[in-house]
Amino acid sequence: MVGVFAPGRTSMESAEPVAPVSTRFLMKFIMLSIVAAVLTVAIKGTAAIITGSVGLLSDALESTVNLIAAFVALWALAVSGKPADHNHDFGHGKAEYMSSLVEGALIFVAAAAIIITAIRRFIVPEPVEEIGWGLVLSSVATVLNLVVGLVLIRQGRK
Repeated sequence: MVGVFAPGRTSMESAEPVAPVSTRFLMKFIMLSIVAAVLTVAIKGTAAIITGSVGLLSDALESTVNLIAAFVALWALAVSGKPADHNHDFGHGKAEYMSSLVEGALIFVAAAAIIITAIRRFIVPEPVEEIGWGLVLSSVATVLNLVVGLVLIRQGRK
């Protein structure tokens, strides 16, 4: 069991502790995030390829960071839920810190790729193609993320 507190409530605001949430329950929502992230990366990547837009490419790279971060969060959740053993006297909770470290590093890598691509495009400009399709695909990815986000918020409030 992982001790997770309800969003918006601190231990100071409530005399009653919030019941711990099972790792299995949390895994369901991480898997939902992963499936949504895979679809989002595919949709946004397609939009970037079709249009040649650096903006859509940066959006696809950001979604790729989210996808990898979701996989790392899945790993961290699985590891942090393990009980203490002879090598880890206080459990495996530090795996969550590794997850944050990986996500931070990925953000820097994506930012560097976006900057390099933008500088190249500034030096050698190329027209954006099929912007209508890019907008449609980007909108579909946005709606997908909105729906998944609402599901996660709703479950987080329970």
